[in-house]
Amino acid sequence: MKHVYTGTSTGVIVILFLALFLINGIAMYFENNVVPNITKFISVIVVLTVYFSRLNHMANVFLAIFIFIFLGDIFSVFGFGDLAYKLSKTFSLGSYILLIFILLGKLKRIKYEGLVSVYLVIILLLNSYFLYVLYDILKDNFSDNVSLVLSICHGIIIIAMSYLAFAVYLSKESTQSIIFLVMVFCLVFSDVLTYICNLYVYYWVFDYLAIMLHIVSGYLFFRYVFNHHKIINVTTKVVEDDYLIKNTERLTA
Repeated sequence: MKHVYTGTSTGVIVILFLALFLINGIAMYFENNVVPNITKFISVIVVLTVYFSRLNHMANVFLAIFIFIFLGDIFSVFGFGDLAYKLSKTFSLGSYILLIFILLGKLKRIKYEGLVSVYLVIILLLNSYFLYVLYDILKDNFSDNVSLVLSICHGIIIIAMSYLAFAVYLSKESTQSIIFLVMVFCLVFSDVLTYICNLYVYYWVFDYLAIMLHIVSGYLFFRYVFNHHKIINVTTKVVEDDYLIKNTERLTA
């Protein structure tokens, strides 16, 4: 596996997440949804602050994803009726589409083997069938066609995103691919639990897990972006040093 760089102490991160789990768990148990929902979009601000305190640049596509996630969380927390729900879903879809765009850039270097290809096809078929069954069960719970279309697109995109992330992982099995895959799984399970609570049956434990998985996915994406830029910086420095050494040897020869 490629070596990646860890910036923040693991102990500090564990303590922060344990505190979040405890505070949000207590709040959800006493039916206070405000505190956990606020931590969703505040966590985006925190990870961006930590990131830019360590690095002074970020690729536009990564920054756009963070912004879309933040806007989606804002509209989901401070609901202003049906319009806020649609805007939240739209920004969430935007962030997922950009994540798929990142994965598509890695597919060019994937080498498919026979067993891996069959395994991926089976996963795709199972996920598609699951989406069809879920749509058939929940289609009568949407208030209008726009909400229905957004939810269908959302389901298709999360299946495509999880499928592509798994394909990249099977091909590379690097630290970065593992981080990305776990992040995608956190997003998928968070969305599924949210759908269950909103459209089927509400249970505070499901809602709590959905929020915490969403927060964890935000941290994992921060770690992925941070590692990505650190690796690029080190690679660029090594190339520049190698270029200077070769030029120096040529001049002194």
